Amino acid sequence: MNNIGQYNPPAEPDREFVEHAIVEVLEIAQRQGITAADFIQMLDSGMRISDFLTAMDVFTNTDCTIDRDSS
Repeated sequence: MNNIGQYNPPAEPDREFVEHAIVEVLEIAQRQGITAADFIQMLDSGMRISDFLTAMDVFTNTDCTIDRDSS
């Protein structure tokens, strides 16, 4: 049977996995001094979680150095 044009919605994600991921991201934010309310406000303002995690990786990666003199 040809199913072109038929929409199959994605499967529901595993609830426990999603809850665990949310807790992990909020713990990362908390370690950086960001409250859950502040984090939700950042998401509401358009920040993507992937961008947040990338930014946090810069601060948690011990091999990374930030060059403050370059502009």
